[in-house]
Amino acid sequence: MENFKTKNGVSVRAYRGDAITLLAFDVIPQLAENLAGFTLFFRCKEGNSVGQFLYNRLTFNEEFISNNAIPDNDENSTLYSPIQKFNWVHVPNTDINTQKAIFGVYVYTVTPRYIRDGKLLALDPKLSVEIEIPVKPYIEKKAAVGFTRGFVSSVAYATRFSRTNNAVRPKLNDSLLFDNTQIAGTARRWNDKKHRYEQVPYTFREQHEWLGWQTRRRILDFLDETINDKKLSLKVFAFDLDEPEICKRLLLLAKENRLMMILDNSKGHTESDAWETLFETEYLKSGNPETLRRGHYSALAHSKIMIQLRSGVAKKVLTGSANFSTNGLYVNSNHVIIFKNAKIAKLYSDVFDESFGPEKMKNFKGSNLSANDNEFSKTVSSPKMTVTFAPHAKEDATRIFDRISASICKSDTTDILFALMNDRSAGSILASVRKQIENENVFTYGITDTIGKNDEDFAIFLYKPNSKKGIRVAARGIENNLPEPFGQVPNIDGYAIHHKFIVVNFKGKNPVVYCGSSNLAFGPEQKNGDNLLEIFDKDIVRVFAIEALRLVDHFHWRNTKTDASVKLHLDSLEQKKKWYDSWLNEEDLKCRQRKLYIRK
Repeated sequence: MENFKTKNGVSVRAYRGDAITLLAFDVIPQLAENLAGFTLFFRCKEGNSVGQFLYNRLTFNEEFISNNAIPDNDENSTLYSPIQKFNWVHVPNTDINTQKAIFGVYVYTVTPRYIRDGKLLALDPKLSVEIEIPVKPYIEKKAAVGFTRGFVSSVAYATRFSRTNNAVRPKLNDSLLFDNTQIAGTARRWNDKKHRYEQVPYTFREQHEWLGWQTRRRILDFLDETINDKKLSLKVFAFDLDEPEICKRLLLLAKENRLMMILDNSKGHTESDAWETLFETEYLKSGNPETLRRGHYSALAHSKIMIQLRSGVAKKVLTGSANFSTNGLYVNSNHVIIFKNAKIAKLYSDVFDESFGPEKMKNFKGSNLSANDNEFSKTVSSPKMTVTFAPHAKEDATRIFDRISASICKSDTTDILFALMNDRSAGSILASVRKQIENENVFTYGITDTIGKNDEDFAIFLYKPNSKKGIRVAARGIENNLPEPFGQVPNIDGYAIHHKFIVVNFKGKNPVVYCGSSNLAFGPEQKNGDNLLEIFDKDIVRVFAIEALRLVDHFHWRNTKTDASVKLHLDSLEQKKKWYDSWLNEEDLKCRQRKLYIRK
């Protein structure tokens, strides 16, 4: 859902995401001069929260702070350090003691602020706009969606856990089923009783819950629901598999003969010390060997799927890009999506049955299940969508890719947001995304895992003032030693962006998101076992669009050369060029973004 409010020339639109809010704000031209930014205040209606001003890590320079007598303890509050952009993604606080996020109906108050003659003017309540939106996990009748936090290399992780320790598994005595309650490291945290900072130990569980965010919760809830109801069982496709809590739950179901499983055995997954081999050994100690099959299609058994059955009848399915591994949940940016719909679940169950064993995998390509566009109409328990299963014959892959490419490049496309593990693979889908990045008539905003610094077209993918060309940024191969007040953040071991999704027309006609386990590359689509979803549902599209925006905004500035010795500050409007000029310039991408997000 989304809500819109306007008052005295100030407009605010709030979008609900997955346990997250996108706020967009705007002012009429008469209110743009001397704009210092926006003050954001929020409170959760549940629990009678008194509310607080949003924290801004950036502040004004020391001279401005002194001249305005800004209190030392409040200089990071947006009351004194307004947000200098026209949108903001807000993630609810997670209580450091209970590890529980604070969900509920949030009330946001947005107020434009002004500087005149070097003074930050007092907040004007006549310009304050108050807006409500539910902030909670995206769990609806038609689908549930969950994203990982994907922030192991971030200031948020560095301040909550460590600036150097990014290990999500024990460095010593690691094992498949390691105890996640053991100490993972120490963090500098404030002690309210002693009124000082202390080094406090934290466990892998605490770290995993924070990093895995909603993806981890959706998967474990799915498994726990199955375990707790003896009439339920699972069919599982797994590629990378080493997350200890997932493995423990799967092995319990195997012991109770309530699990059938297809576990990839492509290169890297079959060695004696591979986690998948160790899982197989544990499985065979107490599980029925006839319920486990190791195998792969022409290349990989790449799907990450759980199908829940009641008394042998498929009822619910979980799919997406997230591998059931510590990297997949705690290092990578990933998603899962769950459908509680018998027709959809049966389709996935049929694909499992027709893949259960090396011979069936060999014959899957070219079958009806791999050739068909499986279309579902909108119902109470499902969105309108199309699902396809790879590997495809070449002619089927061509047809599917041509259809999606045409959607990306159609004449009424207004915007494209994406998060892709690799957008340089061959294929018409990824080529269409790259083409739209240079199209000044389409707002294109996306992220990929890596971009080679020697790519001849690297520069055009970064934001350029006075240009409406789209941006494509990288999540790895970027700066980790950041200017103050950000400081050093951990490096990333493994993929940072493992998503495979493209949003088309988040704010246009016929919005759609393409997602799932498919890498959207033409060659692998003819070799790997994968599923690709085309979801035509405005609410689900919006949730994915916010995820892309969140990731791009987090990583974008780290793609540019920064001088770690130079402290960054807010613009105090002393120079001719102002922070808001680009947001108001009709020839600038930021202006297009401002107008796109605020409009209906």
